[in-house]
Amino acid sequence: MAYIGRQQSSGAFTKLDDISSQFNNSKTVFNLTIGNQAFFPGNPYTLLVSLGGVIQEPLTSFTINDDQITFASAPQSGANFFCVVLSTTLNTEPLKTLTVGARSGAQTLDLHGRTLAIADRSGTKHTIGFNLT
Repeated sequence: MAYIGRQQSSGAFTKLDDISSQFNNSKTVFNLTIGNQAFFPGNPYTLLVSLGGVIQEPLTSFTINDDQITFASAPQSGANFFCVVLSTTLNTEPLKTLTVGARSGAQTLDLHGRTLAIADRSGTKHTIGFNLT
């Protein structure tokens, strides 16, 4: 039988790897992975995080920095954990290069430990450093 009414939304929902084995009453920063591969959510509001059976509020209870989650207080040893990604483009790799368009042509930049000089309208050059890991 066909579904009647508004279609359910679907997306790239997935569950992150369990990090509860690392909880020790003092550690607050943990790596986020899916299938043991680094996961970079980019936005804490795209995560549904449960710690010890309690849903955690983004930015209040936890923050995200690259592929790491930092809890406001250390999870208790033995507490359970799950995290569901509610929305993503499934980018699990950090940005390594950036292509910048110009009036004629484009320049691709390596973002690891490189610098780039940008000239403003007056001709003054400003150095931008990239050191993403």
